[in-house]
Amino acid sequence: MNPKLRHALLYLGVNLGSTIVDYTIFLSLTYVFGLPILQSVIAYTVGMVVNYALTRTFVFNHDMSHKSNHRVFMEFAGTSFLGLLLTAGVIWLTVHEMNLPPIDGKTISVLICFVSLYYVRSRIVFSKNTNAPAGDDTELQSVSSS
Repeated sequence: MNPKLRHALLYLGVNLGSTIVDYTIFLSLTYVFGLPILQSVIAYTVGMVVNYALTRTFVFNHDMSHKSNHRVFMEFAGTSFLGLLLTAGVIWLTVHEMNLPPIDGKTISVLICFVSLYYVRSRIVFSKNTNAPAGDDTELQSVSSS
């Protein structure tokens, strides 16, 4: 399989897994408490932690020695904050202004965040070690050897 296609599929799978966690918590809490924006923040936060662990392990598993684990997590959390703002804004717009059901607002926000955060995270958080020797493509080697 083409390594880039495999990478995209891994990213999609990881995000589907964390999205299932996010939706399960969101729908459960919204059903019980009925506060879609607050429940979305809680669910998104838990989903973010799951997403970080899976993304770090399965998607962006190349040499990150140029960054400490703490720095990578803080950058990931920072980009997640951007996603959280997007999520809350989209849910507010769709639920309170457009009168859509919370599940529709959540779905629209997930799609927007999926694309936006992949772009930001692939270029900032999980950027390759530019100090590595030329031709060192550890990520693609580890993906193709799996």
